[in-house]
Amino acid sequence: MQDEDALEGYMFINRIALQWYYIIYKLLKENKLLKKYAVTDFIKLLVEIKKVRINDIWYTEPIIKRIQTMLGQLKLSVP
Repeated sequence: MQDEDALEGYMFINRIALQWYYIIYKLLKENKLLKKYAVTDFIKLLVEIKKVRINDIWYTEPIIKRIQTMLGQLKLSVP
């Protein structure tokens, strides 16, 4: 780290990332999906969900069946 501010910024982002990791872990554990999905798998699948803007209106691109299945099992939806 080059200075104190950079270190504090790194520590802040790291803390937020850990909090999100454990929220996802808890969600997978509560729905008994830890044997099927790891937290990193969950994140990699969600990254594939895309929004596109056409004529100043945002649309969600079609979501593949594997992601829809996972979201259904977790009782989540994509706005």
